[in-house]
Amino acid sequence: VTMLDYSIEFLAGAGVEELFVFCVHGAETVEQYVQNSTWTSSIKVTCVRDSNCTNAGDALRELDKRNLVQSDPFILMSGDVVTNVDIVPALAAHKARHKKDNSAIMTMLLKRVGGWDVTESAGDGDAEEVVRASPLRSLGDDLVVGIDPHDQNRILLFDSDPGKATLPLPTSFFSSHRQIDVRTDMLDTGIDICSPDVLARFSDEFDYRDIRRQFVANSCAEEEEGLQNRIYAHVLGPSEYAARIHDPRTYAAVSSDLLRRWCYPVVPDNLPSGYEKRYRYVLQRRYVYREANHPAKIGRSSKLVGPGMVGSRCRIGEGCVIKRTVIGNYCTIDSNVRLQDSHLWQNVIIENGATVNQSILCDGCTIKKGAVVGKGCIVGKDCVIGEGIVLPDFTRVTLCTDDDDEDDDFGDFGSSDDDSGFSSSDDESSSEEEDDDDDDGNEESDEEEGGIVAAAAAPSSADSGTGVDVETDHNVVGRDGIGRVWKPRSLDDDDDSDYDDFAGSQGGGGGDPAEELVKSQSIGYDETHLFLKRLGVQEEEDDMFSDDEHGGMGDDDGDFGDDMSFGVGGGSGMMSSNLDDGLLITGRQRGVDVVKELKQLCLEHETSSPIENLAIELNSFKFSQNATYSDCATGASLAILERIGIASDMTAPKLVAALKKELSHWVPLFHKFCHGLEEEKSIIMAMETAAVGGGTIGAVVGKAPAFRFILQTLHQEEVVGEEAILAWATSRREGDPTRAVGKLFFQQPTQEFIEWLQDESESDDDDESGSSDDDESDGD
Repeated sequence: VTMLDYSIEFLAGAGVEELFVFCVHGAETVEQYVQNSTWTSSIKVTCVRDSNCTNAGDALRELDKRNLVQSDPFILMSGDVVTNVDIVPALAAHKARHKKDNSAIMTMLLKRVGGWDVTESAGDGDAEEVVRASPLRSLGDDLVVGIDPHDQNRILLFDSDPGKATLPLPTSFFSSHRQIDVRTDMLDTGIDICSPDVLARFSDEFDYRDIRRQFVANSCAEEEEGLQNRIYAHVLGPSEYAARIHDPRTYAAVSSDLLRRWCYPVVPDNLPSGYEKRYRYVLQRRYVYREANHPAKIGRSSKLVGPGMVGSRCRIGEGCVIKRTVIGNYCTIDSNVRLQDSHLWQNVIIENGATVNQSILCDGCTIKKGAVVGKGCIVGKDCVIGEGIVLPDFTRVTLCTDDDDEDDDFGDFGSSDDDSGFSSSDDESSSEEEDDDDDDGNEESDEEEGGIVAAAAAPSSADSGTGVDVETDHNVVGRDGIGRVWKPRSLDDDDDSDYDDFAGSQGGGGGDPAEELVKSQSIGYDETHLFLKRLGVQEEEDDMFSDDEHGGMGDDDGDFGDDMSFGVGGGSGMMSSNLDDGLLITGRQRGVDVVKELKQLCLEHETSSPIENLAIELNSFKFSQNATYSDCATGASLAILERIGIASDMTAPKLVAALKKELSHWVPLFHKFCHGLEEEKSIIMAMETAAVGGGTIGAVVGKAPAFRFILQTLHQEEVVGEEAILAWATSRREGDPTRAVGKLFFQQPTQEFIEWLQDESESDDDDESGSSDDDESDGD
């Protein structure tokens, strides 16, 4: 069953008469599927095509521009939602609220699923912590919601960034709301009830790209009454189910829930309208579903344990053990095969004695005799795993090229996989099919929200048997195997990476950030490792967080406190450019992150343009957001470090050379914004933040003697004076030397430079004193 059919069945039941499916990738495929479908006449489906759209914000602005949505209210939902919710009561409550208060423009459907659960294992030895998160929640999402239960569940806080140790909540809310429940156990279902004002807000705020993390978060944080957009929560009941398919991990979790009938009446033996003519599933013991029209042939000595599913015209040999596995149509499974917690799509062949654990096998792939497929693996369409091969955990094998498709910012299942080649070809169903992966091969994937895009095989040296030459990693798939190992695109290639929030929550160490993200999205991933890393980062950031409630750059007396007034919430090698993840200087209006926006303006600046143009732009933004010159200097400093292209193998001399070259253009800007000691201090603090912030930049800048050279270069280029450096040094000298900022400060090269500055300053003072004495004696 395609995701689009689940969505339409739900919307038709809610009384929706017209549906707009916004298509970015594969629009022609979706349109053709819509035309050939057999839905009831009660709902009209229209495809809206725009290949230039790169994010959800652009999609809403395009809908508003075309004036297509005429309903008040309308339902806004992601194309990857599976639900059995009766939305009619929520619609009625939203209409009543909006009638009384025009600012009540949105109602979000949330479901209680539980937060992080930490327990101690009952082993014979020392007790170990076992961490579990709801499998329905994306591990890149750590949603915290603040709700006023006495104001119809109005949302006052909405933050899903796992890289933050603290969350901003305006103090004025505590005086105007007698109770605020801060919840970490809520799941965002991706279903919203909206008034047309929502579309208008996106047209007004042209820089909004993400519905949740920008529009919703900023609307909830707004304090000024006249500017508030009120957003409310409708919490689903215990018998109501709703979840999104973000990645293979949530794909497997939702499939299991449907097989266990937790989303009744959305169950395999009650398929959406039109499917009953082709398939009829029957529920047997242990939650095993079998297709009844063309039943599979299963060996008498084989054992099937549910929840699971066996599609039509399959053949399963003798002595097999199959546990909690979905098997698609026309699959052939030889004798003595072991399958557990896996998903087999159509026409999959598994030979004698093979083992597959917690993996996805796409259409037409072959697992040869005695091969072992480890947990978290995905074997792409028509790939072959050779005889006796042990495929390492979390390996993804494909026949496609590296650059089959561009990424987008819709944040759906395809966000990391839509160039992987794991989807079906253009005439077959995609990985976004639900528990019925075994459905008709002519069904198309719905890609209205940036779903997985089909891709052709890559030309190379091996033949897949389909007449197409493909690249093959024989050291991984075997001499008789076909396919290459798919690697996620490097984070350095993305200006606004989808990995930012995940990477920002990691601690020090770890592998390649993109590969770590892919692992966390896979079936069988252990959340304990991620939780402990995330907890360590938050504790470290907590140490660096300032008590200065206004986010200023110093204490009231003008000196730096021991704590930093902004920190990096991402600290690790998990990303190469994570400077803007944890900056805690926030805007004074609507929760805008001032430093992040200022830095982005600097990153977009072309050096071929006069620096005065950028100064005017920054100044205008500063006034519009009630920012400071220190904010401007901080944003420019962080932007410079990103612009110079710091690589992991860059030495300190090369770093200094690159910095000097970049500063030759930027020094006039600093002179415009540095009106005193505070602005110069903010530049030092920005460099310090980068040095302790982790990632490639942190590793290079924080390694001695690079930070000393940066201070020295800033001093030589007259960006910061010795008075600012010595003031910073005084505050750091009184701090804790065991903390990250303390270790950075007490590096030997940095200490030597500070001592030299102090000597120079004392020498200048002595010279001035001697000159003054000589003048007095001459006067006598």
